[in-house]
Amino acid sequence: MGESRRGAVSAALALAAVGWLVVVPFLVLQGALANMPVFGTSSHAGDGYLVWAAWLGAGLPLAGVVVAATTRRRGWTWFFGIALTLAAAVAALQVADDLRHRPPPPPGPRHCVEHSGGGNECPGG
Repeated sequence: MGESRRGAVSAALALAAVGWLVVVPFLVLQGALANMPVFGTSSHAGDGYLVWAAWLGAGLPLAGVVVAATTRRRGWTWFFGIALTLAAAVAALQVADDLRHRPPPPPGPRHCVEHSGGGNECPGG
């Protein structure tokens, strides 16, 4: 019974690795192609593919690291650890890009301004 369980864990880890190496890039490609503007029209038809790619791109390595580490499979732990590091790097780049392209703050005073002829509109004032 222990041998069949060992084989099932190895098969699950191999399936997760193939999913991360094949399925995730395929979903990214599908999402990119579906989001391409055709004849000047803008579409977000591929966003579902990209969301699935993001979840699987981070989830498969995370699950793989946990399973490989708890079953003491050193090679698989290294593989999924590197995959998880790459997924975290891609996420960090995306967050940095979102922060860099943040819209500017709205114009106008950013402090309390008293108006002539009336009271002020300051909170608590």
